[in-house]
Amino acid sequence: MTPGTVWALATAPASKMHYIAAVTHLAPQVAPPVSKQVFSRPWAYATAALAGVASTLLGVGGGVIMVPLLSSFANVPIKRAASASLAIITIVAFVGVVAQEINAPGDMLFDVAAMLAATALIGAYVGRWLNKVLPEKLFRLIFALLLVFSALRLAGMLPIASAHLEFGVDVHHPGAVAALLGIGLFAGVTTSLFGVGGGIVVVPLLAMAFDRFSGEGFRTATATSLAMILPVSIFGSWLHWRAKNIDIDLVKAMSPLAAIAAIGGVFLKTVTPVDALKWIFACLMVFAAIQIVWLVLRPTPTRV
Repeated sequence: MTPGTVWALATAPASKMHYIAAVTHLAPQVAPPVSKQVFSRPWAYATAALAGVASTLLGVGGGVIMVPLLSSFANVPIKRAASASLAIITIVAFVGVVAQEINAPGDMLFDVAAMLAATALIGAYVGRWLNKVLPEKLFRLIFALLLVFSALRLAGMLPIASAHLEFGVDVHHPGAVAALLGIGLFAGVTTSLFGVGGGIVVVPLLAMAFDRFSGEGFRTATATSLAMILPVSIFGSWLHWRAKNIDIDLVKAMSPLAAIAAIGGVFLKTVTPVDALKWIFACLMVFAAIQIVWLVLRPTPTRV
């Protein structure tokens, strides 16, 4: 990874800034220092609390929540919001993984998470290539529709023809390994193409593909997704730190509350009925789909 790789993270379009897509754009440029930016602390704190809870409750990165809220209400330029959210997600994921292991040991399948993370990173590079050859707007709309469709199925509003793998989630079974690697790859591709992926894609696909992650196992799917997010977000944050593209003041302001909220999200998940978790997750998927469509229909210039 070259220094040009790092600066490309900062200059990538906002629609592609997510914790996996952040490692895929190469351009030999020199990174300027991060300028001081006055942000709305009340909105930053509210965003930190919401994203911290959502990340550990649902097993998602939180960028899909933080970036639009910070850029729309907290007076944070969208590129700075994306890089700061990545650093905050790293802290949230670390705290969440520790809290999850203490609260419900065994729910996080680390071998599964490792396979998902490895192919998600590869998928991000594949998505970067596809972005050059595919009609972007059309595929954004198709992916948004796919998210809405999956959300309706997850919420039980559409009939589900079970496609669960009969052999479970045995990482020594070739079919299970192929399915897991494929899910991670698809998550990386969608993140690089659309700016939405990671847990938003991984959790529902795990629940649809494996009996182990369906029903009450949905909590295990969210916990495993959170474990997958941690190594990828660490790598992405390191790249942004090298590029001097992280707003340290914003990260310092939001991280403590986000970390506390992350612990709360872990414990909230243990008392929340699975059906309610699925409904909340479905709503987040619809929210992500709306973001994608909005970026297609009403693009806005990026502030630096």
